[in-house]
Amino acid sequence: MAKEVTFVTLLQMAQEYISQNYAAALSDRKKLGQLRSYIDKYLNDTGYTVEGFTSDELSKRLYSEMAEYSVLTQYLGRDEIEEININGWDDIAITYTNGKIEKTKEHFFSPQHAVDIVKRLLHHSGMIIDNATPMAQGHLPGNTRVTALKDPIVDADRGISVSIRLLHPSKVTREQIVAGGNATQKMIDFLCMCLRYGVSFVVAGATSSGKTTLLNALLTSVPNNKRIFTIESGSRELSLVSVKHGKVVNNVVHTLSRPSDNPAYDITQEDLVVASLRFNPDIVVVGEMRDTEAYSAVEASLTGHTVVSTVHASAADAAHTRLALLCQKRFPINFQTSLMQAGQAFPIVVYAHKLEDNSRKIMDISECVILPGGEREYHTLFRYKITKNELVGGKYKIEGKFEQPEYMSDHLKGKLMQFGVPEDLLSQFLKPKTPVKKKKEASV
Repeated sequence: MAKEVTFVTLLQMAQEYISQNYAAALSDRKKLGQLRSYIDKYLNDTGYTVEGFTSDELSKRLYSEMAEYSVLTQYLGRDEIEEININGWDDIAITYTNGKIEKTKEHFFSPQHAVDIVKRLLHHSGMIIDNATPMAQGHLPGNTRVTALKDPIVDADRGISVSIRLLHPSKVTREQIVAGGNATQKMIDFLCMCLRYGVSFVVAGATSSGKTTLLNALLTSVPNNKRIFTIESGSRELSLVSVKHGKVVNNVVHTLSRPSDNPAYDITQEDLVVASLRFNPDIVVVGEMRDTEAYSAVEASLTGHTVVSTVHASAADAAHTRLALLCQKRFPINFQTSLMQAGQAFPIVVYAHKLEDNSRKIMDISECVILPGGEREYHTLFRYKITKNELVGGKYKIEGKFEQPEYMSDHLKGKLMQFGVPEDLLSQFLKPKTPVKKKKEASV
């Protein structure tokens, strides 16, 4: 006869039974395959049931609790999910790649249960989170980044707060960016022109604003004979190798920095930027500038290499300020000099932003012109102008339009021409010539 119990009670009894009789199935990962059969045997022998679960669902859920990641298992590794945010043991939010955010119906049983599962997540990368080390960062196989905070950093009754970022190598195309209203074709063509003809630029914006997605799409426009050298930290989001008929047709080197328990053996993004220059790259791509690699990237661009990257900052002037501050960590020279060098190295700044309706837009593309005295002057080449932003029925309704308020400087025009841009391509982005009016002939 079936005996109905709560799931938590059943989990405790099943774990105790398997620990006593089949302990190796819990401790030896090579024997995890046997665990499911032991769970099935236990359920059959005892006749326990839980309301709302079929026997197969119950067996799977018990297995997930013992060997996987509890309520998180069903969300990990899914292409349509971008982020899993654990705000507390009873509050989990899922962010999808289309920008939609949903709260899960399921949650952990208690604050301690949440902590135990997150410890299991972090175990993959050898990281520990406990009272002595209440903050930890780690990763899972398949490009998943985990950042966790527990009490006393967060309230004890919440247990733990975790950001789990599923880093999918981007598959979004330039055509999809335009079709989705993120930018105009002319904006994308302008950035592709800069990329191909030697103008370094940086994409600025907050987390989840679409910086890497945009960069990945733009880089697919690079001709196959040009060498691209990418540098990322921890997990790889860029995916540029092109294979046709079983053969690689382009020229790409993907690299990842590697931290070590011994700092002497760290391989940093800065190390990889320096190393990249020995590979004769046409384009150096730094996934994100967040430390002293910014100095090496600026130096590389100033010495004639094409460098593109992302940075956590707002629009153009803030992006250059951020880069200058990062450069100061390597060489604390005069700050105004660092600002000038950042502007010279990355004359184009693209600002990507996630709006309140969860849509992503290129809000502006700006050019930085360095004046004779070293001052910076910014020109907005493209921008998205919001005309309406309303909250209707609990949802944001945003309307706007893309416009081109200014045109590139003569300096940028000259640089592009120097690197071989065709005149007909360049002319699309120059200020239209004002037709000269013919003087009327005096009547006789």
